[in-house]
Amino acid sequence: MRVTRWLPLAALVATVVGVGVGCGGGSPLDTSDARTCTQDVSSADDLHVIQFSAVADLSRAYAMRDWDARGRYVVDQLRTTAEKSQAEALVMIKAAGICVHRTTVNWISNTLLLAGPSDLATRIAKLPGVQGVVSEDVPAFDRASYRRTAQPRLPAWNVAQVGAPDVWASGITGVGVTIGVLDTGVDWRHPALRSRFRGTRPRGQVAFDHNWWSPLDRYRDAPTALGPHGTHVAGTAVGGAGIPGGAPVGVAPGAKFISALACTATGCPLAGVLSGLQFMLAPTDRDGNAPDPSLRPEIVSNSWQRADEEAPLERAVTALEAAGVLPVFAVGNGGPACATARTPGARDDLLLGVGATDRLGLVAGFSGRGPSTGGGADPDVVAPGVGVVSSVPGGDYAISSGTSMAVPAVAGIAALVIQANPALRGDLVGVVATIRRSSRPVGGPECGRSAGGRRNNVGGYGLVDAPAAVRIARGPSGSRGRRT
Repeated sequence: MRVTRWLPLAALVATVVGVGVGCGGGSPLDTSDARTCTQDVSSADDLHVIQFSAVADLSRAYAMRDWDARGRYVVDQLRTTAEKSQAEALVMIKAAGICVHRTTVNWISNTLLLAGPSDLATRIAKLPGVQGVVSEDVPAFDRASYRRTAQPRLPAWNVAQVGAPDVWASGITGVGVTIGVLDTGVDWRHPALRSRFRGTRPRGQVAFDHNWWSPLDRYRDAPTALGPHGTHVAGTAVGGAGIPGGAPVGVAPGAKFISALACTATGCPLAGVLSGLQFMLAPTDRDGNAPDPSLRPEIVSNSWQRADEEAPLERAVTALEAAGVLPVFAVGNGGPACATARTPGARDDLLLGVGATDRLGLVAGFSGRGPSTGGGADPDVVAPGVGVVSSVPGGDYAISSGTSMAVPAVAGIAALVIQANPALRGDLVGVVATIRRSSRPVGGPECGRSAGGRRNNVGGYGLVDAPAAVRIARGPSGSRGRRT
């Protein structure tokens, strides 16, 4: 067992713990003592991540072709496992007088978040079935600067570099596909994004339930942006023209997006990203009730990283994959040194870890390189990430750089691939293979190679190519893949 102390972002973490979202949308704790639930988290309390060892068996999900049934199966398995595993700990917490709003069940990872005294956490750590009780260092965002610019009148260089306009001309824009944006929140009112928000109705009405999630009470009513990062990311994924005569800033401007607040402007606590990933697997209303896995997005764009591999996050990503949701992650801005790709984008699984290229199509010096800490090859692919033009809060546009800016371009290409071949919906093997196979080789051997030399640890399989990916998706080899 490792027990350490939470570092920055304690306010966000404390409020996440205060959500009390339990299995089935309500807290598993039921207390009639309202007085205890008026107490705020004490400054003397620590914030603990309690990981339980039981792992839900999701193996059957990979062979399930019905989208709704597959999502329900995964969520039911995860919730049942969490309820059985955590029952004794929850009884102990209730007996200690810790009220509902200070305990949160993350069934997606079989994790319990507790705001309470360390001695209680130590006692829980000794229960059968508890894998460990940890706190975390919250890794800061790789700092990005934003330089204001005008709305582009022609497709921006980054959109053109991946060939997206050629795919649009064939009628493929991402229609029918939803991308989840897990970040600092999104300014959904931005002209490039308003019609792309899944909650926007044809006559202008807006439904935020099941389309927006904030673990912070004060931001729960409607999507809110805590800084420009999430709005910029959303724009590169799905942003439209915004104004008459303008050009789309997104790679898949026909796709929709939903959003969850998981990060502040300075970093992404584990409590925040677990809450957001759970929402993506089973979107809820704004109070965390009525989870509906049939409304999960096909793709989740994650322009953030963690410093180390962590069991709760690894389990949450596996759950998304089992449900047929494609996670796309940044590998971070630690380059040009080798072995700088960060998790979970460095995970060699049914997700895509993304590095960044410049205007010349060369891998950016800052882009994280492999091999990963586990020895695997990273990144999977690279996409434009230097001087990217996209939306920022307030209806403006700005230029920014980072692997964060490359991730949504790959998420957008995945949306184009799924529209081009709807049989690939939920088939992560097929989608990942299509994007890897269609990428144009870039990078060199200085950090190592794999896949018979086709993949290197600087540029992965290469620079993503939307027209080639769509051709492969539509061709004979674009049939459903097989998990290996």
